[in-house]
Amino acid sequence: MNMMQHLPGACLAETKEVRAVCGEQMRVWFYDGCPSKIGVLAVIVLGLYILAYSPRMGTVPWVLNSEIYPLRFRGICGGIAAVSNWFANLIVSLTFLSLIHALGAAGTFLLFAGFSTIGLVAIYLL
Repeated sequence: MNMMQHLPGACLAETKEVRAVCGEQMRVWFYDGCPSKIGVLAVIVLGLYILAYSPRMGTVPWVLNSEIYPLRFRGICGGIAAVSNWFANLIVSLTFLSLIHALGAAGTFLLFAGFSTIGLVAIYLL
């Protein structure tokens, strides 16, 4: 049985063959699949990243956004910027899983990187 043909998170039937493949890959059989033994490390590193990013660079766009507009337009422009940010987050959230299925993980991230590059070039030119 080849485990490579299954996507992460796929449901597997509990059989002796699946348990054997988990053992061959140095993984422990889990009721819902074959989790990696370093998953806890990934969660810890992600938590450390959030702790380091949020109070420092995470607030810069919001502070900078409130300072770049003239005082009489600051409220409406800040609102438009916030709505634009949340709308872009909504589009990414709604399309992400479909794009992963259609393009694969690498293709999806390359597509988003391409959009970011186009945006960077447009901002530079304007």
